[in-house]
Amino acid sequence: MLYATAGAQFFIADRYGYEDVPPVSEWVEIAETEALGALGGTWDMEDAKFLDGDCDLETIDFAKIAFRPSVTQVVLGIDPEDAGQLLLWKALRDAEPYPFRLLFPDKVTSRSWFALVTGMSEVFDTANNVMKLQADLQPVSKIRRSEDEANPWRS
Repeated sequence: MLYATAGAQFFIADRYGYEDVPPVSEWVEIAETEALGALGGTWDMEDAKFLDGDCDLETIDFAKIAFRPSVTQVVLGIDPEDAGQLLLWKALRDAEPYPFRLLFPDKVTSRSWFALVTGMSEVFDTANNVMKLQADLQPVSKIRRSEDEANPWRS
């Protein structure tokens, strides 16, 4: 199945810490979202070299050590009066993670996770463009996918 992202909505809740995902009534939409970034990560790897029986050929075994979620960079059009963007600034100044939710255009498929807001930057781009705001989110929890219940292999 293909998922469209045009028209997706991005939310934050004013509830920090590692509580459960907030009810719908507590989500605040972050307006002017232009780029949603990426959710994922990479494994730190260890390798070990061994000599085979001929003592001249070496084999290398690899092992996954620790999973590192990658930083999600979200780009927004700056709106100083938007409640969602104001909440992002609040989360930047807080040491606790905040809940985030990405709702796809079908209004059913979603992603939710907790993240630390580790950076906020004004992006100037080209001289004939408008200023943007980039928020850097460091996920600190599992990414919950709405379709995981239907596909347990993704959990």
